[in-house]
Amino acid sequence: MRIGRAEGKRGYAIGPLLVLSLVNLVDQVDVNILRGVLELIKDDWDVSDFALGLLGFAFIFVHTIAAIPSGWVADRYRRSRIIGYTMLSWSALSVAAATAVNYPNLLAARAGLGVGQAVDDPSSTSLLSDYYPPRLRGRVFSIQQVMTFVGSGLGIALGGWVGQRFGWRWAFALVGTPGIVVAFLAFRLRNPVRGEAHQIETTGTAVEKPREVAALPSGFGPFVGQVWREVVSEIRMIFGIRTMRYVLVGVGILLFTVSGVGFWLAVYHDRYSGMTLAQATATTGGVLGLGGIVGTIWGGRLADRLYGQGPSGRITLVASGIIATTVLFIASYNVAWIPGRVGLQFFGVFAISGAIPGLRASMTDVVPAESMGMGVSAFSLVSALFGTALAPPLVGLLSDLTGSLLAAFYIVSPPIVIGSLILLRARATIAEDAEAIIRSMMERAQGPTDADATS
Repeated sequence: MRIGRAEGKRGYAIGPLLVLSLVNLVDQVDVNILRGVLELIKDDWDVSDFALGLLGFAFIFVHTIAAIPSGWVADRYRRSRIIGYTMLSWSALSVAAATAVNYPNLLAARAGLGVGQAVDDPSSTSLLSDYYPPRLRGRVFSIQQVMTFVGSGLGIALGGWVGQRFGWRWAFALVGTPGIVVAFLAFRLRNPVRGEAHQIETTGTAVEKPREVAALPSGFGPFVGQVWREVVSEIRMIFGIRTMRYVLVGVGILLFTVSGVGFWLAVYHDRYSGMTLAQATATTGGVLGLGGIVGTIWGGRLADRLYGQGPSGRITLVASGIIATTVLFIASYNVAWIPGRVGLQFFGVFAISGAIPGLRASMTDVVPAESMGMGVSAFSLVSALFGTALAPPLVGLLSDLTGSLLAAFYIVSPPIVIGSLILLRARATIAEDAEAIIRSMMERAQGPTDADATS
């Protein structure tokens, strides 16, 4: 039995959302377990803050390389199988990290995880946008993306707790098994027609739009050449959408600050808040986990409510959340009372997590269903190149040069203001770009019908 049979205009199966949320949860725990054991690795191997930051950079660097071909694959092949095989690979990489005999081995294992998230994210987002219509996507993405914060908090807290008691290797070993169970559930997901839910809402039926591409040639060289040409063509199409240009550039800049501070937050509390490693990781895990859960659920519901008044409302919500987060975190660094400092950071996480569902929903509003995988990959590529890739090692390097992690936090904070201003420009274009997608759906429904690819 397949998971996720459509139920018409009013009802949509919850099974796919639960499975893809579990995928995101396992992904984030695997990624963030590292942040709970950074100080233990530093003590064990006597490495610099810059070297610790490179462990985060390696993940993002490989993620960046894998992002674009992963979107191409997600737009052409069965997405549930892509996700299932990716989950199985995460378990193997977690074991590799646990058994690393030196720093280069650990660096290679963490880099390999970047492939997993790059492959999973386009397929998951594409499936969710086909299972659920635009009017529900704020709430849908809030449930899926809340697992980003649950997984981040759980990963950091587990890493610190297990690492301090049994060693950092056991922390990596712990997260290796759940992926196998979730992989089985992913394999059982139904493969919907591209744009299915949106078509059903607007036209009452779902029609598969055949992709007009030449047959893949034999031979490695010709195959790579054709894939490259198709990837370049689709990337040009994605960047040709005005709203996506503003979203991609704005988010890339703002993620630089968010990633730089978030990667080092547990270390910050260990060094500046008078906490033990277990207390620092538990506090950071609680702030990210609880603040992220409450904020993401609230943000998803608010994003759908704003969508009813016009799609530009989601963009305003996102930019406002980003600015609020920056103000709250900078204020927290200047509060000597530790509970007050942690409280401000909690509300900062609440604000930024409330922006995430609206951001995802806005992106799916303006990207054609048959190119959704490439849209997510373009989002990941720009985010990594201009945001998340360089931030962890750069903050570590600035910490080494200034002798203060706090000084590094202050230095990387100003770019987020620029990112928010660029993002706000999307308010003027998103309505027209979203209407173009609806017109495309109507034209498709009036055309000849092809076989439903729901096997």
